[in-house]
Parts: sequence; structure tokens; C-alpha cells
Amino acid sequence: MQVIVSTLLAVIIGLSCMFVSCDGQTPGSTTESENVSVGTLETSSGPELPITDPIATYAGYISGTIYEDAGTTIHVYLGIPYAAPPVGDLRWKPPQPVTPWEGVRECTTFGSQAPQDEVWVDRTVPVSEDCLYLNVMTPAEKPSDKLPVMVEFHGGALSWGNCNIDVKLRARFIERDVVLVGVNSRLDVLGLLTHPLLSEESPEGVSGNYMFLDLMAALEWVQKNIAAFGGDPDNVTIFGASGGGVKATALVASPLAGGLFHRAIIESGTIPADKMLLLPEAESLGEELFARLGVDDADDPLAEARALGWEEILEAAESMQPGIPTPFHATVDGWFLLDRAYNVFQAGNQNAVPCIIGFVFGEADRSGPMYLIDFSSYCSNFVAGVEKAGAEGYAYIFDQVPYTWRCEGVASYHGLDYEVYLFGNLDEQGIWAMNAQILGIEPLVPGIQYQDRMVSNAMMEMWTKFARTGDPNIEGLIKWPVYQAAKDEYLYIAYPLEVRVGFSEIIGEFDN
Repeated sequence: MQVIVSTLLAVIIGLSCMFVSCDGQTPGSTTESENVSVGTLETSSGPELPITDPIATYAGYISGTIYEDAGTTIHVYLGIPYAAPPVGDLRWKPPQPVTPWEGVRECTTFGSQAPQDEVWVDRTVPVSEDCLYLNVMTPAEKPSDKLPVMVEFHGGALSWGNCNIDVKLRARFIERDVVLVGVNSRLDVLGLLTHPLLSEESPEGVSGNYMFLDLMAALEWVQKNIAAFGGDPDNVTIFGASGGGVKATALVASPLAGGLFHRAIIESGTIPADKMLLLPEAESLGEELFARLGVDDADDPLAEARALGWEEILEAAESMQPGIPTPFHATVDGWFLLDRAYNVFQAGNQNAVPCIIGFVFGEADRSGPMYLIDFSSYCSNFVAGVEKAGAEGYAYIFDQVPYTWRCEGVASYHGLDYEVYLFGNLDEQGIWAMNAQILGIEPLVPGIQYQDRMVSNAMMEMWTKFARTGDPNIEGLIKWPVYQAAKDEYLYIAYPLEVRVGFSEIIGEFDN
């Protein structure tokens, strides 16, 4: 039963990696262009030119493609390397700088996705440890536009998924004048392994958390390069749902990530924050993995483990905990994380940035037909922690469901807010049909009414307004109050929008 529930859950929160557009070619091919090289990066002293290819990054020039939608031009750059491939001796090491290239790198195909359980692999995209790529989609016309930057972390319980999203599934969001950056990183055991020998070779005396260090490297890339795409490096919002929310939570809690972003949106992503591993217990998991791999008694166990194929390593990790995900998680190492995220927020010791934090109602309703697992855990503690840190937090609960489905007893479910309503994908029948088949819902495609469109438009406007200013309030829509534990107010996102009281009461009590 546990495996069945995990499987159903994984499919629902991994929907984003099923809708991609890629021709399957090897990403990052380079073509030579006369008189263009890393050594000739210069800024023009004349009138400002519109954004046009090639674009100069700190590692070299890149070119992309253009997507036209409803009169908006979106410049799209796929498969941009933000760190060196973490292969060979770089496996289980912090991300290293990209080697600069000559000529113009064609960034027109998605980069590889990280190794993961074959059940969840998006088969339209290559799988490789060489997976540290990001995608940029910008509606800016000129570099001086300085649009807010939203960096998306994909879901998948830290074990699967990718951020290779077809631009048409994000276009309606980007058209609100934001630059969208989607980040791929290492996953699961290849991104989270901790081992005494790895800690011993580290200058900091720690190991693990490579996934989160990858995300920080991507944010550093944004700081160095995003201005060329019309983005503002001083106005960066990190966001994601489910596993993507967990990633955002960890970075908000980490002192190392301070200054790399300025706001955060955490959707259904606080649940494992009290279960982050302490370094000794994480290292013991690494020792068990090496024993299962048969390298623990070798003269050089690390060299032997690094020489193995990723398939063998992933298989051994999956055997340690049947079902999904594997037991590897963020590690409280005294460097990236000083304490479990729950405790950090409880004390208000996280990075003091404005946050939106919330969940889907069906995730908390244990009696509901769509309940799988409680993704609402600790949300009130976390948004109260934002208040303690002296920043502004906004709490919400999403509960909009198309009328025909609600009449069939369908409650709001995990991922519905993010993939469908937030990004304006109400008319994408493939997303609805996949959800319907997974959940046993009929009709496969629900009838969309003006109430659904109102909620979707409101979410897109509020989320992008928050990214722009730190305040999600839209004049004439509704007054979404800053969360105060004493008042316990939150925004109920359904039709109609409503401010309600009792955010912590709906979530209930959970052990920490």
C-alpha cells in the first residue's frame, strides 16, 4: 500500500516533467562565429540595443530561440551550463566553474536531466550526470528593463523530475513581465550522499547537500548574467512546489545562501523540514550504501565508488528504502545548514526575506477522497518564523476545483494549484487528462468556467506582483494581510477570494 500511495503521489507532483518540447539532440552544441569569443566580451558605448543574439555570459556567447504568444515575444535559452559536469572525480563534490568556450553556444535544446528512478524519467530528454543546466525565458525588450527574476525549482521529493518545461506552459506567467529561470540539479543519492570519507576530503569537513550547492551555483550564475537578459539581479525570487518548495525552504534556512535571492514562495514544501538528517546519521547511511556497493573494504573506497555507473549506485540506494523517495535528504552539517529548517524558522534565524507560504486544502483534509499525505505540516510555524525574522510573510490555502469535478466529489489535490492554475494552463487538456486517469476521475477534461479563470489570473498577478515588490496585493482584487501569528489570517484561494482566520487550526498539531 505504501508503494502504491508513493507511486500515485509521485506521478501527481512530477507532472511538470511530462510536458516538454525537445528534439533529443545533445545540448550545448557550439558553432564558430567570426570575431566572437570569450576574450571579446565588450559593452557598447552607443545607444542601447534591444536584446538580440548572441548574448554574452561570463563563460561565453550563447544564442537561443524566440516564442511568440498573444503579441508577446519571449526569448528562450535552453540548456545553459551553470557549473562543470559533476562526473568522474567531481562526483559528490561541490559544483565547479564552467569551462569558458569559444564561438557561440547554441542553447536551443534542453540539457540532460539528472539520473533518477526509471519509472519517473522523462524519456524525451537525455539522462546524464552531466545535468547542471538551466533555462532562461525572458519577455524583456532591452537589458535595462530590469524585470523581476523568478527562479523555479522543480518538484519530485528531491529524487526525480526536471525543470525542462515547454515555454508554452509558462508563457502566460512570463507575460506578466518576469524573467523565468528553471534550474536542473543533481538529485537523490548523487546529490545528497554523505560519507565520512567525503567529509574527510572536504575543506569544510562536511559532505552531502550537493543538490543545494548546485542551486546556489545557479543563483550565482543569475547574479552574474541575468542583467544581459533584461533581468534584475537585485530582485530575485526563488519558488517551487512540493520538492521544489523543500529546496526553497532549505535555501531560506541556509546562511550560505544569504544575498543570492530576495524573496521566496514555498508551496506545499515544508513537510520534511523537521526530518533533515544530522551529519552522523547521514554519514552512517553513506557507509551502508558503500557496503551494499561492495566498495567499503577497497583500498580507496571513494575512487571505487566514483568509478561505478550511476545506475548501480541508484539501484543500491533504492534498495535501502523500498518505495519513494530513497532515504537521502538534506543534512545538518554545520556549514550549509546549522540546524533543521523547522528549528531555524521557529527561532526566526533564517534569511530575513519576504515569503509566501501555503498549501492545497485537500493535502490537509485527512477525511477527503484525495488525501495522500499531509503536505501542510508546519506551514503556520514557518510563516510565523518569517514574522519573527522581521520580514513579511503571506499565508494561503488553495481550494479551487472545476465545478464538474467538484460535483463528482473531487477535492483540491497536490499539484493542482501549481501546474494548472498558477501558470494559466486551464486549457491544456493533456494535463487534465493525465490527472483524471491517475485519480480515476470522469469526465477526463473538466468544464472550465469563469471562476477558474478568475482564480488563475489572480494567482498569476499576485505571485508576479510579489516577485516585483514583495507585496502580492493587487488594487481592486482583495487585501491579503501580512501574516501575524496573533491574528492567524490567511488568503483562501478559491472563488471568491476570501481572507479567513485560523490558518494554524486547519493545519492541526504535528510532532516536531
